[in-house]
Amino acid sequence: MSSKHDPSKARRHWVYSRNEVRSLYDVSDGTISNWIRAGLKPIDSRRPQLLAGYKLRQFLTKMRWPDGRSPQEGRLLCSTCIGFKALITGTIKTTSADMKCVSVTGMCTDCHNMLEVDLPPDEMPEVFAASINIPGDSSDVIGEAVSGAIGRNGASIPTETSSSNLRWLYDFRIYLESNRGWDARTVDEYLRAAGRMSAFLGHKPFEQIGIADVRRFKDELRRRRELGGSQGLSWSTVLHTLDRCGGLFRWLQRRPAFEMDPDLPGYFRLARKERAAEAGMVKGTSLTFDKVLYIFATMPASTPIELRDRAIVAMFIVTGIRVAALITLRGKHVNTNTRWVNQDPREVSTKLGKHIRTYCLDLGSGLLDAIQQWARWRSANGFDDEAPFFVPDRYIQPNGIGLGYRPAEAEATQCWKSDAPVQRIIKDAARAAGIPEDAISSHDFRKVLHPFLSKRGKMQISEEVALQLNLGHTPQETIRRHYASMQESEREELLDDLCRRALSLRSEVELYAGYHNGRINEADPDYARARVIYQRYAEG
Repeated sequence: MSSKHDPSKARRHWVYSRNEVRSLYDVSDGTISNWIRAGLKPIDSRRPQLLAGYKLRQFLTKMRWPDGRSPQEGRLLCSTCIGFKALITGTIKTTSADMKCVSVTGMCTDCHNMLEVDLPPDEMPEVFAASINIPGDSSDVIGEAVSGAIGRNGASIPTETSSSNLRWLYDFRIYLESNRGWDARTVDEYLRAAGRMSAFLGHKPFEQIGIADVRRFKDELRRRRELGGSQGLSWSTVLHTLDRCGGLFRWLQRRPAFEMDPDLPGYFRLARKERAAEAGMVKGTSLTFDKVLYIFATMPASTPIELRDRAIVAMFIVTGIRVAALITLRGKHVNTNTRWVNQDPREVSTKLGKHIRTYCLDLGSGLLDAIQQWARWRSANGFDDEAPFFVPDRYIQPNGIGLGYRPAEAEATQCWKSDAPVQRIIKDAARAAGIPEDAISSHDFRKVLHPFLSKRGKMQISEEVALQLNLGHTPQETIRRHYASMQESEREELLDDLCRRALSLRSEVELYAGYHNGRINEADPDYARARVIYQRYAEG
């Protein structure tokens, strides 16, 4: 059996048929039978034979690394999450494997899978340190005892363990893919929401779930919503979780073999008053433009990793790009000369699969220089247009003789598989700047741009449209009717002028008088704007 099959190809919350596993890993039916004889367990003994995604991941991980993998900063490789995770402190146990090794076991903080590895005794302190220094509670609705190593939006949801539920979820997935025509990411969100609900209800069979269970689940989601911070759920998560669970039970209601209270799906909806009150709330951020500039200014740039981290924060500030798109950018998508970022949905993970062309705003403070400096470093060290623009840590390592870095042809560079490393970069930078790390995430950079530019730059309607297009938003119908044909050159001009106004502390009157009297020369950063203002008023 080959040990090169990638365990992460199988999605944790999916259920696969034998044929789907064959296609997924390009193996024969005999290979699947060999895997089953070697320990891969189907969900039950019924036909057709189905395999749970998380079981498939566990089996392939153990087959690929039978002796385990060395910890990374005290975190062990979890075969369910497919990532290095800290252990829950109270579950860590050690036994002497031999004179030079200690066998360590403990439960993963995200999925509660039991992890095991043999390692030298001098690495044990790192394991305990990692388990103590994890964040507070995960956002998973599975009880207060669970701690998570990922943020609120990327929290791991426990997998389904009820065999009858797994069969229903397999049929539901086929329905969503075949009848609704949804892509894999959307289907995965539905199955994750079902996993969140099932975990809270103790993996009770769907046939036994009643109205009282749905009410308890809604109350728990509301409670998590009120917690806020890293321990709470966002309003969007609460709303979408209930909506997707309701979709599952509306589908189950139409199954002839499924019996349930006909009113049950309706209880997954929040009250109209509650939805209206939440929708009317102003959603913002505690950050300001000055704060994000201070975070950027305090970041060091002495090593390649620090250079990259600084460029990441700069990219967030000047574009407001979403983190999912940032971690999937490749060199060919970023042109530091023209300052355009091409978010092609065929290769970049954009919201709703939109094609977004983003212009990097000139907001001063060395932001654009930081991005260009990183682009020059990655190009000089063998990372081409197909390599990730922001190269993960494992590729930024010196080569064997200590000269230069591992060339791209030595190993095909891959993008980060999750946004967790980038979120940690942001939080570390915020903490170093004296800003509470719980008060900042990648999405806050998008919320900073509009208030700053609209207030300081006295934004016009055309500039509003240019900024919304830059952020990937769709302008309102009335505005779109008049500005639908905005060219990229026009957008560049509008946004550059808007940024110059926002960064200038002088009014138009002061600029007019300064240009007229010759006090503003070509070396002045406001020279171009002052000249335009002077010419406009002189011609008028």
